[in-house]
Amino acid sequence: MLHAQAEGTTFMVTLYEITDAKSYHIPVGQGHQLHVEEYGNPQGVPVLVCHGGPGAGANVLDCRYFNPQKYRIILFSQRGCGLSTPQLHTEFNQTSYLLNDIEIIRKTLGIKAWLLSGCSWGATLALLYAIATPEKVLGLLLRGTFLARKQDLQWLYGRQGGAMLFPDYYQHFNPSHLSYLDLMDAYATDFNSDNELQKLKSAKAWCEWELVLSGLHPTHNSQYFICDTQRALNVAILEHHYFLNNCFIEDNYILNQVGAIAHLPIHFIHGRHDFVAPLAGVYELAQALNARLDILNDVGHSSENHSYAEAMRSAADLLYCKAKSSYLKILG
Repeated sequence: MLHAQAEGTTFMVTLYEITDAKSYHIPVGQGHQLHVEEYGNPQGVPVLVCHGGPGAGANVLDCRYFNPQKYRIILFSQRGCGLSTPQLHTEFNQTSYLLNDIEIIRKTLGIKAWLLSGCSWGATLALLYAIATPEKVLGLLLRGTFLARKQDLQWLYGRQGGAMLFPDYYQHFNPSHLSYLDLMDAYATDFNSDNELQKLKSAKAWCEWELVLSGLHPTHNSQYFICDTQRALNVAILEHHYFLNNCFIEDNYILNQVGAIAHLPIHFIHGRHDFVAPLAGVYELAQALNARLDILNDVGHSSENHSYAEAMRSAADLLYCKAKSSYLKILG
């Protein structure tokens, strides 16, 4: 099912107020502990919110799409970022560990099955978890879906991708006009350097390029993101670690495994002008799954947009009915 929506300017979006958090750390092995937060109704339909990046860390604003009277909202920071510890560790930090971490959270909280939501890399992780354990998933609500294929990484950082749309900004990101692989190696050298100033300079250049592709127009939050030294390092170093290793999955893995999740209720929301995860990828995925895809016109990758917020809140309200029915059956 395909729906297109134009970006409006005449209405205000009302998101849900999220208060009364419970927060704690859950040990997941190999010296890592994950910061977890809970909001909403403890007896509600569980929903796990997966943040992007890798490395962006949990953001409570991602919970405001879900009605706290109906949902039990669970938010966590993945290994190495946010308030999880240790910070910036790439050892024992790859996709298979993150998927296992999600299972540890589920079992620790005594949840039999849950809805998963995520944006960008968070959507990737949610899809991978659903493919691995479909019996534990009530459905998926995903925005800005990133498929983590080699062609997606080439688009992000190569000279024949997003660089062709923003050559002036790309010049700052890749001043030596290096090939994709050489560029990744150059950033690896900087990120592993003992020169902290050079490491930070490269981390901010990495984040600035991503923000150009994400939103086009500077916002208060994006400028804060660049100025926040720790967050910039988290995102740049962890993204580079994952992307240098093709996200530790086989190429085109998600599209090749759609049969595992074809029975689940899945709702995609995507900006037509998304230059981080171009629409063609999620369009192909939604077609293969016969899933609902809402295309937002005049919208990019960033969810700092009232059209995105309205679409996500409406989708969360809509998906609740299906998720509750499945959840009650599982509870018996």
